[in-house]
Amino acid sequence: MDKQSNSTTVPAVSTGTKQALSPNLTRRKALGLLAAASVPPTAVVAAAAATPTAVAANVCQGVSENPELLAAYERFKAARAEVAAAKDALEWLADEWRHVWPLAPEEILDGANAHQNGRGETAERDIAGRFVMRDTNVLKKRLTAKFRAENDKTCFSVISTDQASETVSTWAQQTPAGRTEKALARNRVYRDEAIQRWQRKLELAREYEAETARLRAASGVEKAKSRIEIAESEFRMACVDISRAQAITGEGLRIKAEAIKSHSLVGIVQLQSGILGDMARFIDNALNVIGRA
Repeated sequence: MDKQSNSTTVPAVSTGTKQALSPNLTRRKALGLLAAASVPPTAVVAAAAATPTAVAANVCQGVSENPELLAAYERFKAARAEVAAAKDALEWLADEWRHVWPLAPEEILDGANAHQNGRGETAERDIAGRFVMRDTNVLKKRLTAKFRAENDKTCFSVISTDQASETVSTWAQQTPAGRTEKALARNRVYRDEAIQRWQRKLELAREYEAETARLRAASGVEKAKSRIEIAESEFRMACVDISRAQAITGEGLRIKAEAIKSHSLVGIVQLQSGILGDMARFIDNALNVIGRA
């Protein structure tokens, strides 16, 4: 065999697909490609996972991933871990203070289903900010039998001091009227009772708001909530940076797909038809093929 035998060209060879090797491809390069093609998919995924800073050489011929994308991915993972840790810390805090957190007095409860009807700002919440769901079977005077049968639990809106104060003022400005002295007297009594009832609500609302504010300050819950907000902001920024960075290898594409999948809306969009549903399902399929983190 002469000295040029390792660099001579080989004829096009069928690989079982519509493509063939280039007639200008050397024997040495052809052997390398065939060896790479023989690597099972699981081995490719394992190699990529084992070397997150670059795709395995036998798959992508030694090409390294974009450093900016990899740096954004590291921040993505760190922020994701911090979000989970911050939420766990808030859960621990809520459990620790649960026994002293007061329920709003029934007299200042307002409409039911506050967790569903867009009244989240006035809904009764616990120290962690979660909806307080009350058993309906003990509220027979407030709720109808039909409502109790259809709803085991519900969340109520809570009357605030501002709302109660405004209502007291409104009733105080009313001038009772009546076509007879008896009717006039009856309307005066009705107004005075309403004023007294709402003054009582105002007192209860003030006491409730003062106590819950004291407990929030003593527990440090606002700091715990702020920790979550900061972590979630960092997480979103990392996702944006991943989206903007150019992927070079299959590992980079997997990173991008993972970042997109982290959005809470993706699971919902997956169930839809049309282009958005198609894109969400493609992303999920891509993660399955390339390999999940």
